[in-house]
Amino acid sequence: METDIQKTIKNISAVEKVKENSNSLRGTIASELENDDPKFSNEASQILKFHGIYTQDNRDSRSTRLKAGLEIEHLVMARVSIPGGRISSEQYLALNQIANDLGNSTLRLTTRQGIQFHFVTKQDVRELLSRINETLLTTWGGCGDVIRNVTACPNVEDPRVKTVVERVANEISNRYKAPSDAYFEFWIDGEKVAESISGAKTQERSIYRANMLPRKFKIGVVSSIDNCIDVLSHDLGIVVDNENSQIIRLYAGGGLGRSGTDESTFARLGDLLGEIDIESLFAFTDAIIELQRDLGDRNDRAHARLKYLIARIGVDEFRRLVEEKVDIRFQPAEKDLFLATNDHLGLTRNKFNNSYALGIKLPSGRIADTAPINHRTAISTIVQRYRPNLAVTAKGDLILTDLASEIAPNLQDDLEALGVPSLKRQKPIFVSSFACVALPTCGLALAESERYLPTFLGQLQDRLELLGIGDDDIEVRMTGCPNGCARPYLAEIGIVGRTKKSYDIFLGSDREGTRLNQLFAEDVEKESIVDSLAPLLIAWRDERKESERFGDFIYRLERSRLTAYVPAPRRQRIKVSASSKESL
Repeated sequence: METDIQKTIKNISAVEKVKENSNSLRGTIASELENDDPKFSNEASQILKFHGIYTQDNRDSRSTRLKAGLEIEHLVMARVSIPGGRISSEQYLALNQIANDLGNSTLRLTTRQGIQFHFVTKQDVRELLSRINETLLTTWGGCGDVIRNVTACPNVEDPRVKTVVERVANEISNRYKAPSDAYFEFWIDGEKVAESISGAKTQERSIYRANMLPRKFKIGVVSSIDNCIDVLSHDLGIVVDNENSQIIRLYAGGGLGRSGTDESTFARLGDLLGEIDIESLFAFTDAIIELQRDLGDRNDRAHARLKYLIARIGVDEFRRLVEEKVDIRFQPAEKDLFLATNDHLGLTRNKFNNSYALGIKLPSGRIADTAPINHRTAISTIVQRYRPNLAVTAKGDLILTDLASEIAPNLQDDLEALGVPSLKRQKPIFVSSFACVALPTCGLALAESERYLPTFLGQLQDRLELLGIGDDDIEVRMTGCPNGCARPYLAEIGIVGRTKKSYDIFLGSDREGTRLNQLFAEDVEKESIVDSLAPLLIAWRDERKESERFGDFIYRLERSRLTAYVPAPRRQRIKVSASSKESL
């Protein structure tokens, strides 16, 4: 008998066929782990994603090795899935040691509050995952066409709301594990594991069934006053009312991935479906996931996310279908404004229990010993000394949480003594901005991002200083391709890789995460990006309202005037060096 999924599929994509024939996400992984080939097959690479593993290569050495007739440097990236980004000091120290032993001696905190290991070889991947699981963490579900790592505000102040946010994130993570014991067979002890231990239901009982979902599905949880995770960019956004933590508002259809060459793809923020009581939450989440499972596009992966389904049938029809499944109606509600969006950096005190937290700014989530700051040594020293709990933010920064009042004042001084500057010693744009990984490991990257952002921010800071606004705060988010892992379409300035030497510029989001920015200029040489922004920075300096942020100023600027500042595309433009401050 045909399943509901099979009835809706006509010419399914190649990835759908791989999933369908994978023997519950096993494929040929077991046999390929035993051979001497330094790489996995294409089919195994697709299934490995569900295990939290991406196959990659070192793109810095690719060209040289190919010219020399050598095999490219095959690698894997492993992603630890951590609901809400919360870990213990023991877990952090263990992951730090694993990175030293089996990776490239760095930890990469992700914008979905996970932790990634880079430059891992195929021969080490089994030991890597086994050791990660010894910490009681997992990479299962870190990637693949399932519910990805559930993001949540990492430091909710009100204990009533905090309890709900953290419980919801953990329960979603446990509820929607992929239906297979394969992970435990491959990476733990080589034997099947009972469902009661693995949490992975059988295919017959799982919401996913054999084909999983059409694409990845992202869920985020926040309180109604702090949108620190950009909850509207998720397939399903869950907002806990800060005044009444038993009331939930659901948003559906967010997603920022797009293609630079396919105009039918787009970034989108989630639509408000309505308000529900917390007891009904999982009935609604089940219904939303089932609709995406059955109606999502399995023929074209570029259009397989929930946002395309809702864009196609309309939010009103989608809401009706959800209510029909649940047999409960949404209550009408107003959209959340998130007026107190927080970056959770610096030393903060919780007024409810007098505990403290210290948020540490990291360079785009990378914990490494790289001149001039040895973040990895400094942080591990502090964690060993004070044994705090930790949390990853959705901007790839790190928070030391649940600090006692007697030790909190010493932490910043200790970090400074170890070479990590306090926030007051860093310019605002360096504190607010972040980038995706991109080169050399991401196979999708068209341009540099993490490695180029410090150079770009230095150039931008120099220009701001010349204009007399060097202490003003502007948020920059940079990605090496249009897929949007650093959420550039929700930045005041979004810099998106287009070619090896050029970027597209997006402008005008708000800092609350409730408004997408818009394309300002295409195909701009990286050396000319700051020049392209300069006229707008001057206008903002001279014409802004009191305390008006750059993104809000751009948003209210007349379109005709904004268009007048747009530079010609790179291939049509003659480079002209600026010679004065005001024409920079």
